[in-house]
Amino acid sequence: MDNRIEALIATAKAYFARGVYLQYDDTRLVAGNVVEPPVYRWQRHINGPEDSTRQHTCYTNCAAFCYDVYKEALGIDIVTWCTEMMIGAADMHAFRYEVRGDETDEEKATLEKAYRAALRPGDIIVSRHDPKHVGGGGHAMFYIGDNTILHSSAPGGGNYDYEAKADKVEPNGSIAYMSVDELFDISSERRYFFRELNFAIVRPLMKYKDACVTESAANRVANMQNIFAEKLCSHITGQTAAVGDEITFTYYLRNDRDSETTVVVKDTIPQNTEYVSGGDKVEDDSISWSITLGAGDSARFAYSVRITEKAKTGEYIQTIGSVGGVYIRCPKVYIAEHLSEEQQGNMLSACKSLTDAECSKEQLAEVVYNKAGISLKIGDPRDALNGVFAPHKGTDTHFELDANSPYFEILVPTMYGGRYVATSPAFCGVRTSGIFAREIMAGDIIVAAKNAKCEDFEIIVYCGEGACLTVADGKIKLLSNEECDNALMSLPAYYKFAAFRPAMKYYI
Repeated sequence: MDNRIEALIATAKAYFARGVYLQYDDTRLVAGNVVEPPVYRWQRHINGPEDSTRQHTCYTNCAAFCYDVYKEALGIDIVTWCTEMMIGAADMHAFRYEVRGDETDEEKATLEKAYRAALRPGDIIVSRHDPKHVGGGGHAMFYIGDNTILHSSAPGGGNYDYEAKADKVEPNGSIAYMSVDELFDISSERRYFFRELNFAIVRPLMKYKDACVTESAANRVANMQNIFAEKLCSHITGQTAAVGDEITFTYYLRNDRDSETTVVVKDTIPQNTEYVSGGDKVEDDSISWSITLGAGDSARFAYSVRITEKAKTGEYIQTIGSVGGVYIRCPKVYIAEHLSEEQQGNMLSACKSLTDAECSKEQLAEVVYNKAGISLKIGDPRDALNGVFAPHKGTDTHFELDANSPYFEILVPTMYGGRYVATSPAFCGVRTSGIFAREIMAGDIIVAAKNAKCEDFEIIVYCGEGACLTVADGKIKLLSNEECDNALMSLPAYYKFAAFRPAMKYYI
């Protein structure tokens, strides 16, 4: 087999192996057509397979999955990142058919035979739907050979539900196996080809003849097939670390083979940190392990570093390690102050004692901080939310981050968004697609507006250990863990929202 095809198939299977950590979502994060290009929850090749972890959910859709497989395995941009573009890419077509709708059974049988004969491993199977029966759009699938397809789909609905202000999670993840037979099975309501407008076989290597396997993909084929790997961090997305704090990076490996194997893991001590502990072998700024796993065995191992005084507020800590020669990373840890352990404890105590006390939304943050013995200088939380954003392209409907605002200095890195908020270049162009309680810290203030000027808004003060306070009917309410998670996950459906950490600057 062509080593490029082998790399493509191994990469597609690596995405499948991420399971529930890789979800399907084809909805726009930003409403309207003011923000261009459109902002989706999925993004093209932002994440390799190993970036989807129990700490960091990633998103894709059918065409983005196929695009990412080629980008990750061969390093090429096949340009066609939606089904409409794929159907129109004549220079990569190995087969294409326009459905008339009146094909006889004999014609269908002849077309099916020709289609199956044309299929090759590495092909992208693509169809465009008839809007009369499935609402338009199309579907793209990756063919791995032996009559088998891997594709990104959402049989349970997938997608963020903006009306319900809730996420829909596929329990088995986005990537699934399917048989080519289903494409020609008339009982298949979702996939039957002769119910489509047209269908095709897209073969990118017809156009990108000189494409070569990337180093990481070559190592995935040689060393990592049926090996599951994760890199985790003690400080996950949204959690900042201050000078003197320790950060622990943890690797998790699982051998899904039926025989023993040895995997070499390498990492680098990040800049502006000093080594504390961990690792089989430490030389200068390099750290490594040689891990032997029996069939079905798993292993967990870690190393810790401490942030030195050279680190500056606003910078970030990140390492890119390798497992079996495959690059692996976890999200950036931004450098900023946070509440001390004593202050966090006081915040949690205040949270429990304030339940049912009379309070307005405007006063909630100040009341909680005062009860915890901490002076808060943020004022009306609506001022912070309106102040951290500026009009996008001069409109009065859409917004973007204002990096010159004093409130930007206390914005939790990446923790902003909303239906009418453009993605900012800040934080390396990353914005949250949904906040989880595990990502925020005690003392964080989350403000969400229901309209442009924030006349109607909601506020949450996070007190730590899953405890959240809000205001309902003029009284402080302690949310249950489930209520807290639901409230945080509802944020992307608001007009605009942001999470603030006053301790990051001088607002306490």
